[in-house]
Amino acid sequence: MERNTKLNEILVSLMNSVLKVEEKSIKESSNIDLSITEIHTLEAIGIGKLKTMTQVAGSLKISVSTLTVAINKLVKKGYVERCRIAEDRRIVKIGLTDAGISVVEEHQTFHRNMIKDITANMTEPEIEVLLKSLEGLRDFFRMQLIKPVRSEGPMELKSMNMNGLEIPIPIFQGGMGIGVSMWKLAAAVAKCGGVGIISAAQPGYTEDDFYADPLSANVRAIKRQVELAVNEVKDIPGAGPIGINMMCVARNYNEIIEAAIEAGAKVIVSGAGLPTSLPGIVKGKDVKLIPIVSSARAAALIMRSWSKKHNRMPDGFVYEGPKAGGHLGFKEEQLEIADENFYKTLMEIKAEIASIPECKLIVGGGIFTREDVQMALSYGADGVQVGTRFVATEECDAPESFKQAYVNCKKEDITIIKSPVGMPGRAIRNKFVTEIAERAEKLPIKRCNGCMSACNPKVAPYCITEALIAAAKGDAENGLIFCGSNAYLVNEIVKVSDVFKDLTGK
Repeated sequence: MERNTKLNEILVSLMNSVLKVEEKSIKESSNIDLSITEIHTLEAIGIGKLKTMTQVAGSLKISVSTLTVAINKLVKKGYVERCRIAEDRRIVKIGLTDAGISVVEEHQTFHRNMIKDITANMTEPEIEVLLKSLEGLRDFFRMQLIKPVRSEGPMELKSMNMNGLEIPIPIFQGGMGIGVSMWKLAAAVAKCGGVGIISAAQPGYTEDDFYADPLSANVRAIKRQVELAVNEVKDIPGAGPIGINMMCVARNYNEIIEAAIEAGAKVIVSGAGLPTSLPGIVKGKDVKLIPIVSSARAAALIMRSWSKKHNRMPDGFVYEGPKAGGHLGFKEEQLEIADENFYKTLMEIKAEIASIPECKLIVGGGIFTREDVQMALSYGADGVQVGTRFVATEECDAPESFKQAYVNCKKEDITIIKSPVGMPGRAIRNKFVTEIAERAEKLPIKRCNGCMSACNPKVAPYCITEALIAAAKGDAENGLIFCGSNAYLVNEIVKVSDVFKDLTGK
């Protein structure tokens, strides 16, 4: 008990001491007539690109109205200025004046010198121990802010406003390709109030010029697919939006996204890498951006990159856990521990993005039952991503043989494969999967359209595009059938509306 008391005293003393040292530094400076809170506000605005009031308020975890009062004082003192954006004069952003920049630079120098003095007489191993201990403390206090929600009754998927985009029921349909989640499935999901997602993985595979001119074929196909889905739901009351899922490792990333937006897509979900260039592609467009991540670290990297390079933050994140289908964001040896830490990681990501106003967390990977939905919500999810359940529906664009592979598979039929693009993938074991697992040499690749930058046809064990196309065209034995870990629970083909009723209880 004595040790605990001492530890508590040290923690409280540390917090107070840092604040007092900062305040002392400010008082001793002849150039600063600001409070420590005002200086932290200037640091949140930052040196460089202008920011919106919403961005700064989110960084400080205060309301915009509270920030407005503070900014008015800082403008009056000459440290902050308001600027209207040339592209849209209605938008006002804030930035630091030369005086504000000087204050931030002086304060940053104070912190650098403080750390230098603290570690001056410490060895490298001692610094590492200190760093690890402080990281543990930081993570502990961060996790205290995000805890499972306890509810007397079942939790519900509430309608979502994603920075102005209304989503009646926040069920995001997974982007499954090639040829699985196309316009028919996306439209059916949107009609039920969810977010209908069209896979942008080689959508032009049925076009006559797909191998001769894959870019033209894919651009033409994605535009047609999005337009068909948008037109199908445009007059449906309470319909959700249409979007696409685009892999970062895909070639012609920019062109496909631009074509989809031109056709009416309102949501871009992007994973299989960090979509660091995405905000630049959609600049000036009314579209919501949702990166897929598998860790809080990945979310933090994206936020820092987007803020620095594009002065934009994601509208949401999809946390895709290790039970997802298709390509996975984990190494094969990480899957078991990632599964054990699923809800811990969920909460870590929620804590990481908590500073972004209106940023939503969508959780996917193994979401199969209403109980799964409620559990995700209780740990901080704002919505869920569902893939496997929607494959076995009448409206799914996949051929009947593909759907029946889900209905007929057993738990032991679901396996992890090595993908030519360097990531593990989850699929149903069939003749093709068995063959690539047992073959000592690579399968001959007769033609390549350069679909993914991460794939080298000279060393790839097989062509994943050809394998996925074979399955999409109905060859369930000689093609690759991606699936989620719960595919064996599928026992019949149902309607999309049935899946919504099951997941929501309505």
